[in-house]
Amino acid sequence: MFYTIYKTTNKLNGKFYVGKHQTSKLNDGYLGSGKALEAAIKKHGKENFEKRILFIFEDEKSMN
Repeated sequence: MFYTIYKTTNKLNGKFYVGKHQTSKLNDGYLGSGKALEAAIKKHGKENFEKRILFIFEDEKSMN
C-alpha cells in the first residue's frame, strides 16, 4: 500500500488542490475528492488536470 500526499493542478487556470490518498497502485487515476475539485473537473474536463505526487509514506500514521 502507498500513502501519498499529492497536488492536483488545473492546467487552464493554475488553481490547485493538495490532498492525501492511500492506494495499492500509484497511477490509479485518482485526482481528488473535494467538492470544489470535483465541480472543476466536471466543468473543465479531466484532461485539463494534472496530479503530481509530492510525498510517499510507508504507513497511514506517517502520512497524516
